[in-house]
Amino acid sequence: MNGEIYLSGEDVCKLLHVSKRTLQQYRDDSILPYVQIAGKIIYKESDILTILERNYVSAKPK
Repeated sequence: MNGEIYLSGEDVCKLLHVSKRTLQQYRDDSILPYVQIAGKIIYKESDILTILERNYVSAKPK
């Protein structure tokens, strides 16, 4: 679909190292955008990467 990569909930959980329940909470709190088609929830890889980049905090040098 327009060259976009879509990830399953399981893929996103592994990528973010979170549980399925935490992923659901992220959806409920509108933290992660998602697409629901016929009951199946998928996530655009570019949306996940954008959110990670937007919330990136670099370590302070010692």
